[in-house]
Amino acid sequence: MKSNEHPGPLARITHLKPRAFYFSFYSLILLLFCSCEQDNVRVFSIGDSTMSNYNLEEMDEHYGGSNFPRRGWAMALSAFLDDKAEVVNRAVSGRSSKNFIVQGHWDKVINDIQEGDFLIIQFGHNDQNADDPKRYTEAYGEYKENLLRFVKEAEALGARPLIATPIARRRFDAEGKTMDTHGDYATASIEAAKESGVPLIDLNKMTIDYLSELGDEDSKALFLHIEPGVFENLTEGLKDNTHLSKKGACAVAAMFVEGVENSDSPLKKYHLENKPDCNLKIK
Repeated sequence: MKSNEHPGPLARITHLKPRAFYFSFYSLILLLFCSCEQDNVRVFSIGDSTMSNYNLEEMDEHYGGSNFPRRGWAMALSAFLDDKAEVVNRAVSGRSSKNFIVQGHWDKVINDIQEGDFLIIQFGHNDQNADDPKRYTEAYGEYKENLLRFVKEAEALGARPLIATPIARRRFDAEGKTMDTHGDYATASIEAAKESGVPLIDLNKMTIDYLSELGDEDSKALFLHIEPGVFENLTEGLKDNTHLSKKGACAVAAMFVEGVENSDSPLKKYHLENKPDCNLKIK
């Protein structure tokens, strides 16, 4: 009497002819191995001074002291990813989506990026500067077009882009409410991600919400608020509500990874379960 039960895949394989058996067996082993093995990847980042690398020794010499705290948030990103993900930070201070292209920085990225790499795109701060025609772009014009160009050209090489909205500046109104200083540029970033079908990490909203939670006084720790006399060449101190401190860079990197975890980006496979404490020193 024949059984009505369907044999499992291994049982079916063992009844194949020898040549077909070995081919199917090794194919199964290879499939299992590939599903468990995680490839090494590179995570490129392009953007402005809120994201870029800084030479710590040069900053110390310039400001006259040691351990000047300015950091771009991509400097802290590797602390949140496992050792199979290498962060390649190509963000450059003072750049908009426009002069990042004009000055050849984008060409260098395109020459280096490869299939399977990730690309994080975050501009907006300098694109807003209407007084500087070399950097200024219209939000729903050249700015959005540049973001779409970055995505299209990276995807043509097999890379996997993500668009992040620009992080918030620290600005509160008279009632202590956090103000959105990016407006149309954040919205244009969202539209570009939607139109191109790539993951969006809404850092503008996340940082605004976090600043609101911290409040006017406590949020100073995320930016460059330095008392007079701490650094020899900053006799009057510093109140910079755009650029991040070490704690701020760590906090934004943590927000970015949280956004990735809630997205459909394969980059989420490389995040650490046990994330660093943002009070730790990030170099």
